[in-house]
Amino acid sequence: MSDKGGILVEGLCMAVALHSLRFKNPGAPVLVVLHGLLGSSRNWSTIGRTLQDRFDVHVLDLRNHGSSPHSDAMRWSEMCEDLQAYLDLHELESIELMGHSLGGKVAMRYACERPEVVERLMIVDIAAKPYPPYHDNEFRAMKRIPVAELANRKEAEELLEPMVLDWALRQFLLTNLAHDEASGTFRWQVNLEALHASLPHIRQNSLLETDRYEGPVLLVRGANSDFIDDDDANEMLHWFPHLHEEMVPSAGHNVHVENRKGFLEVLDAWL
Repeated sequence: MSDKGGILVEGLCMAVALHSLRFKNPGAPVLVVLHGLLGSSRNWSTIGRTLQDRFDVHVLDLRNHGSSPHSDAMRWSEMCEDLQAYLDLHELESIELMGHSLGGKVAMRYACERPEVVERLMIVDIAAKPYPPYHDNEFRAMKRIPVAELANRKEAEELLEPMVLDWALRQFLLTNLAHDEASGTFRWQVNLEALHASLPHIRQNSLLETDRYEGPVLLVRGANSDFIDDDDANEMLHWFPHLHEEMVPSAGHNVHVENRKGFLEVLDAWL
């Protein structure tokens, strides 16, 4: 089931009505999942379906991603208000919250702002720290593709290949290429301009020095990922005093894709 909508006003922030994939289990604890940069709810549908026997799962598209509305702004406060507006719409007062990469940064910030809502927090392969510039090349490559003139997806991949050498990364980027059946043309589903412009902001730490979340926190780290260093979990105890770190073998940054079985085993043991 999908949820769509227009613009909602929450205080001084403009909250967009987020699209979601629902894996319903009425009466079960609610699990909300937030994807990473250039991802979407589709990337987490297998995980959502797997966890449906234990949770009422809501897998959301962040603003400017998937089927959620576009906006020029990508401030942490606004993305947290997007999440709150979704919870208000569905009358969800208590949730388990999981976020990967960019979604993990939003989840961390939201848990600190609304600790009474978040029962448990799961952070997937992202730390509470600023990151060096990244993904600029991928955005430039995507923006150079004349998507409206494409004949098929294969042509898009061929045009991307000289600029994005990694096959798996190309396939991931191409999940954002949508085909309009009515016109027969292609388009990028994500808001490329807004996301590219926001890179200097979203690579920063989403947390303030004074933020705290006292609930249980699981930090899931891919053994082959360079997004989390050995001392990051220790540093994060400043914000999350009850943080527990687990390593998933044979997985990089996209832990839930590269070793789905290992990722689910870590979740099962903690949950």
